[in-house]
Amino acid sequence: MRSRCFRLTLLCVLAFGGCNTPSVPIPPPQLPALHFASGPSAGLVVMEGSPSSPHAGARFYVFDRTSADGVIATAAADGSFTTSPFAGNVNDLVEIYFDAPDGKRSDSVCVQLQIGFNLISQRCF
Repeated sequence: MRSRCFRLTLLCVLAFGGCNTPSVPIPPPQLPALHFASGPSAGLVVMEGSPSSPHAGARFYVFDRTSADGVIATAAADGSFTTSPFAGNVNDLVEIYFDAPDGKRSDSVCVQLQIGFNLISQRCF
């Protein structure tokens, strides 16, 4: 009887516990490779990504939490990209993350929208 209970417990662990491997997100976007630039008119901005191997071929999601506007852009093979213009102003809180070509999603990072300055991560609210 003891052996039968042990086998049943082992079977349950293998059947239900073996498939629950937690996924590990990839690191957030490399902020030194990203910056904001003025858009074609007042109240619009773009995000530009310089070549960066961790960003190669990634699909970027950029969401301005203050204006509730955002864009999706795909990086080139060298990791560079420029988004379409989206509504944003200096000091807005912007969330950024990406999907790698293999389908894994990065952690997200929030930054304060600044034109012409290095981005510094801050807590996403």
